[in-house]
Amino acid sequence: MRLLDLYKIIELRPFIPVVAEFQSRLAGIEVECEPLGLSFEKEVQSEQEIFFALISQKALAFDVTNEIGEVWDIRLEPFSHFKSRSKKITFPFMGCNEQKQQNISEWIIALCNWEGSFLYSSAKH
Repeated sequence: MRLLDLYKIIELRPFIPVVAEFQSRLAGIEVECEPLGLSFEKEVQSEQEIFFALISQKALAFDVTNEIGEVWDIRLEPFSHFKSRSKKITFPFMGCNEQKQQNISEWIIALCNWEGSFLYSSAKH
């Protein structure tokens, strides 16, 4: 799913800033662990489908950890920032963590632009 594709479906437009933020925050992670970049298994057509696709990103099932035990949090910083201060990164699979999913769900909803103006949302975040 590309940002341009989101403009085509009115119902998905509030998620444009979310997808842009996910792209930014996940940039570079696929170099370290190939299947973890932003991806959509299928085309999304509704708010529910895009929300589920975002909350189900493979990278979110891992606790990306560095040599001093810090765990990367997509909500707090881009992966590239975490990587730049880490000497060694590991990718332990954690699976579905309800609290982590709840936190990311709330973050996704907060990033959505329910006002209808993508420019307004970009300036706000």
